[in-house]
Amino acid sequence: MSKKIVIIGGVVGGATAATRLRHLYEEDKSVLFEKGEYISFANCGLPIMLVVSLRNAKIYCFKQLMV
Repeated sequence: MSKKIVIIGGVVGGATAATRLRHLYEEDKSVLFEKGEYISFANCGLPIMLVVSLRNAKIYCFKQLMV
């Protein structure tokens, strides 16, 4: 018999919990409630931001910076 799971909060913790529960209990039904306009799809955007920033950055070696 499948269970009904309610997740309150769709930002970091709620979205992570929803994703994890979906993988662990595929037969169960779950619903996520978020009072804001958007939910979070990434636990942390910092790694994504750093990758984009590094791709667009000029790379200098230490000796070039000392001149």
